[in-house]
Amino acid sequence: MKKYILIVFAFVVLKSNAQKGFHLGASGTFAATFIYTQNNYGTLAPFELGVVRTSEMNYKFTLGGRGGVVLGYNFKHNWGLQAEVQYLSTGQKYEDNFTGPADLPTGKVGTGGARVNVKREIRLTYVRIPLMAKYISNGGHVAKFYCALGPEFGVRILAKEEVKIANQVYEDALGFTPDQKFQRFDLGVALQLGTEIFATDNLYFDIGMSGVIGAWDINGKALKNIDWYSKNDLNYQKSFVTNIGIVVGIHYIIGQGRDYY
Repeated sequence: MKKYILIVFAFVVLKSNAQKGFHLGASGTFAATFIYTQNNYGTLAPFELGVVRTSEMNYKFTLGGRGGVVLGYNFKHNWGLQAEVQYLSTGQKYEDNFTGPADLPTGKVGTGGARVNVKREIRLTYVRIPLMAKYISNGGHVAKFYCALGPEFGVRILAKEEVKIANQVYEDALGFTPDQKFQRFDLGVALQLGTEIFATDNLYFDIGMSGVIGAWDINGKALKNIDWYSKNDLNYQKSFVTNIGIVVGIHYIIGQGRDYY
């Protein structure tokens, strides 16, 4: 009998809570992505000049994105919690020109001190789970401002790296795979600012800015244990994934709708 009473009680609690502001939906973000202080780690090993081999490479503008599902609950009229499960594609492109020569498997390039183009691209794919506190303004009947902030946990499911020297694909001189170079887990701080626009009492769209600042070094043990870094860094430098972009979503309130949300 107690078992059935507990089931009925749970149903009543969930139903009453739903009236206070459960919402679920989907969102997507188009973002610029960065990996800060990610040194070349052997990318320039084929170059004969020592000063080139330890050089850093210029950062190039890199695009990424995320998409997934959203679940939230407002325990007060203006305050709530929001959790997401997001698929994130991030990384960084680098490109620079260095003084040759460089010894490649196909032969020397950049003889006589000619400049040699080098490109490097890192792509990382994560499942990310931000857990955020959310504030919603009283606003109007149609639009409300919101702000959400909290930790974001990530599990890397894929890592790729490609290096091209003089447009020739170059294999890592250190012999490390991308899985060895980059940590499986990541942690950051997520922030969202935007506006909720109601189409009906229970259906609304949101648009705003979404950003994540990395707080956990993404480099694996393989990169932490090599004995050189770059001409500008005498000590090991941590690397962080960061991205910022435009988020768009669609949500449905389970309950009485916008005036009670």
